[in-house]
Amino acid sequence: MMEQLKITLAGAPCAPFVSELSGVGLRATQKIVTQRKLFREEPIIGGQYSWGIVYGYEACHHCLKSLETPVGMVQRLSKDKELTLPIADHMPSVDVSSFAFCPGCKVMFCSDACLKTALAQYHTPVCTNGEPDHPLVKLDELWRNMHYPPETTSLVMIIKIIGLSITSGKIPEIFGEFYQAVENRGNTHKVLKPEFISQLDLLRDGLLQIFGSNSLVQQLLLRENFISLIALIGMNGQGIGTSSFADYCKRLEHLPLTKDDKDNLDRRIEVLYDKIDEEVGRFTDVEGTGLYALQSKLNHSCDPNVQIVFSSSNHELSVEALRDIPEGEELCISYLSCCQLESSRHSRRKFLLENYLFECECGKCRAQINDPDVTSDEEEYDSDEGMEC
Repeated sequence: MMEQLKITLAGAPCAPFVSELSGVGLRATQKIVTQRKLFREEPIIGGQYSWGIVYGYEACHHCLKSLETPVGMVQRLSKDKELTLPIADHMPSVDVSSFAFCPGCKVMFCSDACLKTALAQYHTPVCTNGEPDHPLVKLDELWRNMHYPPETTSLVMIIKIIGLSITSGKIPEIFGEFYQAVENRGNTHKVLKPEFISQLDLLRDGLLQIFGSNSLVQQLLLRENFISLIALIGMNGQGIGTSSFADYCKRLEHLPLTKDDKDNLDRRIEVLYDKIDEEVGRFTDVEGTGLYALQSKLNHSCDPNVQIVFSSSNHELSVEALRDIPEGEELCISYLSCCQLESSRHSRRKFLLENYLFECECGKCRAQINDPDVTSDEEEYDSDEGMEC
């Protein structure tokens, strides 16, 4: 499977290293300047969240590229069919003629290339053939009723991993590099809570009824392995977000406009975002998750020096420097949202311990070690959704 990964590393100023504290990490092999892109990478496997599919966030089933026009996306999100976009001639084009569809289940792809890749790697053995009562369709409905937005993983990912194993004739060895125990140093991952275990058993039983005749899938769906697989995706999965409307807004940022025209345009875009926010809140993008071979080696810091960006409008990520980084320094991203990074040390560490099974000892946490071990009044904490400002 590794030979099929598309990782652009030529001249990348970083390399993996073994860390006693975190197990593995990435370190700068030379001085890195602010905003430099260090490498690009496509996921081993990725998938759109189930609720997004149901709610009409149209995306390529393989690369998660948004397949709506910017104006169509805005009208759907705002529930206002009369909305128009300024400077429409700068909208990204959406070539419907390039779309491809699985001949069986009719799921949509942005191109023949993505369709062929999906069929060759994972989709063929898990295709529902368009049957509305297919067991996988029913199982996905069961999943959604257990796991309401915001989602952090998806049954779609599990099904694709099963398909990948059946197609390749083996459970890809690369998953061994992702493995993290659901129990660590006396701390237990939230998937082992009784209410979650009972839900996972229902999903596991359903998958065994569909794919249980395959010996590889039997191994993958052993109770301990299945629970670990869910935790693996939750702990190692990188969130993916794409949006044709966001791509359109980025294009507008580079237009040679006067200050007055720029201010007027910004106000019009802000009005559009306000209308969207009234209807869907933060759920503006096509959202999913992916497992990446190299990105997964980036550890967390509450004061990160690199960030993940999706500049290709699909599941390909880039790692970009947030500041100048000296040779030898570890490269760290944040596992927390921007809002969570501004919360108290206690809240950050509580969330990281429950979701990632480590107590953060980054520079920011060490500097705040004397702060009170309480959640500040301004923060709302929920173990499933994280903290909100």
